[in-house]
Amino acid sequence: MMSPRMLLRPSVLAPLVAVVVASAFAGGRWYERRDSQARDEWADARLLSTAIDSVRANALDSLPSDELIRRAVSGMLRELQDPYAALLRPESFDRYRGALQGNGRGLGLTLRRGPLGMAVARVAAGSPAEKAGVRAGDRVLLADGVPVGGDSTRAGREQGGDTTRTASDAVVLTLVRAPQGDTVQVTVKRAAWHLPAVTEHGLLSDSVAYVRLVTISARSSYELEQAVEGAVQRGARALVLDLRGNTGGLFEEGVRAAGLFLPRGAVVASLVGRGGANTEPYRARDSRWSDMPITVLVDERTASAAEVIAAALHDHRRALLVGARTYGKGVVQRVVRLSPDLALRLTTARWLTPNGVSLERRRGKGLNLHGGLVPDVLLDDPARRDLAAVPAEWSARAAYAVATAADSLAMYALREGWGITPLIALEVRLRAALAQMAPASARTVEQRADWVSVATRLAMVRMLEVERAGEALLRYAVRDDAALRAGVDVVAPGTDILPAITTPLPPRISSRSLGLRLALP
Repeated sequence: MMSPRMLLRPSVLAPLVAVVVASAFAGGRWYERRDSQARDEWADARLLSTAIDSVRANALDSLPSDELIRRAVSGMLRELQDPYAALLRPESFDRYRGALQGNGRGLGLTLRRGPLGMAVARVAAGSPAEKAGVRAGDRVLLADGVPVGGDSTRAGREQGGDTTRTASDAVVLTLVRAPQGDTVQVTVKRAAWHLPAVTEHGLLSDSVAYVRLVTISARSSYELEQAVEGAVQRGARALVLDLRGNTGGLFEEGVRAAGLFLPRGAVVASLVGRGGANTEPYRARDSRWSDMPITVLVDERTASAAEVIAAALHDHRRALLVGARTYGKGVVQRVVRLSPDLALRLTTARWLTPNGVSLERRRGKGLNLHGGLVPDVLLDDPARRDLAAVPAEWSARAAYAVATAADSLAMYALREGWGITPLIALEVRLRAALAQMAPASARTVEQRADWVSVATRLAMVRMLEVERAGEALLRYAVRDDAALRAGVDVVAPGTDILPAITTPLPPRISSRSLGLRLALP
């Protein structure tokens, strides 16, 4: 043990004094710098406060203090040149958070205008409309006694919007059931519901599965896993994953979704923060189908977390990409609550592909403007086709006439018990009937063939929607969807989804038997 006398020796005391003096000097310098920094920050804060006070006191057309402050923050965000930064007020914050969580809004209907009014094309799973018993194929006549119409053909789209303009908690819909034509009323009660991330899935053939993932919200990776698992149990050995139009969502969900198809531990993406010094890799954890052949469909709207999936599968040589160059959103955002009424959304990191590439869109002109992923199979127009659409160059009268003929024949066929399987037989039968219904104004062989082809497609879609034959409709869509057709050819060459129609069967029905009078201008 050291004695008190030893502590007072000069040889011991001198070093201690030096340490104390040095510490005091360093502490003083640190305190001085901190004090100087605090004074600078306080000066900056006073500058902003003084500017706001001056505007409030002297500007000819001033604003309330709270609004001035909000606009000052918005201006600061604009100066960051961050296209994704925003000051979120309660409505926009709830909408943004709800989209990421997969919260559905509206009634959950997709409407399509037909010759006899608005028809239900799709009912979202789990939506208020589905729970109320609304079915695809129904016609919506009234909503709370008000005729349903207007210019919108997507008034009840799953992503938002209602089929009505009422703000009440319940809507009474007057429907015409197809194909019988009975009129019924159903009450749809608005409630919170989960918007499915997987909107279409099924088998394109005995061995090729198709899954369309429209958003990367909460639980989307689980929904994707369930859809693929169901297809595998039915015999699928290859997959076409459709990410067209998927603008992304939650980064972590994108990582989990990609990890389903990668070896466990494989890097899916990496986050790089300010300065680019710290790289945080995200790895596959829940590997399920690391050997399954995959084709991924992408387009110019495929972005963010959807690009995370596409890039990871492509970099690890697990999938070929088909379609158009993706959007190039290579950054992630974070939301910070400022107050109960305000939140701040800021870009806080860049993400890199497994190969260490940033897909962020670049500023500039020409080639320097492009980011995103370049597909292996590049198509000029990879967009999904609306099978129920009449060619845009047709006149309104011609479009109405062909849609009326197709719809009437479809309802007649359903009432008479025409089978929807196999698809090839149904199409031949519809085509043969419509060949006898072509209007006299379709004078040339080409005009008649064009009319019959459009009418057959419309009738097929109408029958499959009414029968809720989603998988059959998906297979029928392959022929008119260039990207999907290419995707199937890539992942399973030689797969025959629906043979081409070359020879019609003898006619079985005519426009006269349906009581139709059709004419083209």
